[in-house]
Amino acid sequence: MLRFVMLSVITLSLLPLGAAHAKDKQLKPEVITLPADGALDSEGKPLAIPKNPSSALNYSAGPTHTKQRREKRSTNKQKSKRTKPLSRKQQLASRQHVADDPSCRWLDKRMSHLENSLKRQQKHQYGYQDKELRARQSEWVCMKCGAEGPSQSDHHRCQYRR
Repeated sequence: MLRFVMLSVITLSLLPLGAAHAKDKQLKPEVITLPADGALDSEGKPLAIPKNPSSALNYSAGPTHTKQRREKRSTNKQKSKRTKPLSRKQQLASRQHVADDPSCRWLDKRMSHLENSLKRQQKHQYGYQDKELRARQSEWVCMKCGAEGPSQSDHHRCQYRR
């Protein structure tokens, strides 16, 4: 008895869905054509488009004032060119050229930062910056950042350990 009641409830609840589905099949879709020179609103009525459009906001920028740039002073000093190429040891320690390696680029930036912070300090209050700079310089030479850059084994061998 309980099964019969449940089946009838389910069947009766599905009947309206089937009827609605049948009605949808009978309806034909309404074809709306847009006029070539216009647009329709949400109700399908044509919207009037003005012949001479004008903007709602009239804005014009004021004249710009540019600062006159100072001309750089030309230094007629000719830099002395090195006649001798750097030795291998000098090339490794030099920071004129930075190897194309992320570790070397980071080391170069870090050493520049440490050098700048040491220059700004009047007193050497904190010894860690000088100590770290010396450690980074030895890491620079060990990883050959001034020349070709580190090999794969150089990374763990040259890493600064505290």
